[in-house]
Amino acid sequence: MIRRAKIDDAPALRTLMAALNRDQGDPDDLLTAADVRDDIIASATTIAMVAEAQGTLVGYATAHPTYETGHGERGLYVGDLYVAPGHRRRGIARALLAAVARAGHAQGARHLWLTAKPGNTAAHAFYRRLGSRGESVVAFAVVHQDFLNLAAEPPP
Repeated sequence: MIRRAKIDDAPALRTLMAALNRDQGDPDDLLTAADVRDDIIASATTIAMVAEAQGTLVGYATAHPTYETGHGERGLYVGDLYVAPGHRRRGIARALLAAVARAGHAQGARHLWLTAKPGNTAAHAFYRRLGSRGESVVAFAVVHQDFLNLAAEPPP
């Protein structure tokens, strides 16, 4: 079953998020269940969908609004898409993205922006099967103290 995440899902969703972060080689201990509850599930702008099987969360997708000036339209940036290893290749990821797309479409979105690390060839192939076109980009993130330093710079 695919549905919107509920406040009570925060601990289980945090566990899935930590698993995704470990799989991607990212830190898995910075996010708390309270962060998931307050910053993702309760957010007015974030879409958080979960896949549930026999009362257990087995996958999730998160997305937030974006705007592509090159296409002149609103869309969604899919921040996370994850399905637990024992539940993969059953259509769950596609169902999660379809649910995200439906929710976004109802809010005026007309595209999904999907990313995957260079070595994640399974995700690349999956995204192509959805009809997406791949384009090479280099993503940068200004984080932690560097972000605080930038935000503290006075206006010119």
